[in-house]
Formats: sequence, structure tokens, C-alpha cells
Amino acid sequence: MKKLRRRFLLLLTVFIVIVGFGSWLILIHFIPSLAFYDYPLIPLFFYTVGIVSIYILTGLKIDKPNKLLNTFMLIRGIKMFLAIVMATTYWLLDRAEIRSFAIMLVAFYLCYLFLETYIYIKIETWNKKNLPPMYKKEGS
Repeated sequence: MKKLRRRFLLLLTVFIVIVGFGSWLILIHFIPSLAFYDYPLIPLFFYTVGIVSIYILTGLKIDKPNKLLNTFMLIRGIKMFLAIVMATTYWLLDRAEIRSFAIMLVAFYLCYLFLETYIYIKIETWNKKNLPPMYKKEGS
């Protein structure tokens, strides 16, 4: 599982660099009216949430069939709540740029959902291959 965790952390880092930097370039070159100074907060937020999610999901001891799914959904709910808190805080601190911030936050959130789902599927597949037989029967 440690090798899988390292692979996910590398994938997350590449994703954040490509999507974060790419969306920033698109923003400043094609939609400069939406560019704002605090843009790096968004990739930093998703990078932090991603690292925590990967460590939680890869560190689970699967003793019940739906434990991974339940934890994954809980992490998604917490991430959504934290994103709303972040947007609300930004709105309170900088009302002039909230439109741009919210648009980019939602766009990044949607892109991140694909990565998060891919990671979940890979962990689920790994667990099915590597769990003892007694757990495989319960989950089938």
C-alpha cells in the first residue's frame, strides 16, 4: 500500500501542477477579467485536501465491506464543506474578487473530482486483489 500511496501522491502533485498552472495561464491569457491575485490558494487547498485524503484512504484497515466507500463519501462531504467555508471566508475578506474566486474554485473542484474518483477506484481494485478471502466474500 505504501507504493500505491507514493504513486497517488505523485499523481496528485502532477495534477495540481498541470491543472493549477494550466488554468492560471488560461485565466491570464484568455480571460484576464477573471484573473485575481489570490489564485494560488485554490490549488494549495486541493493539494492539502488531496494529501490528507490519500493518507486516510490508503491507511484504512478494511474490516467491513463498505468501510472504504463510507470513508470516501465522508471525505467528499468534508471537502465540500471546507470549500464552502473557504469561499465564504474569501467573500468576507475580498468581496470585489469573489466572482472570479468562486468560478475558479468550482472549475478546480470539478476537475479534482475526476482525480479523486480515479484514486478511489484504484484503491478499491487494490483492496479486492490483496484482501484476505474472508473479506472478499462479505463484499461480493
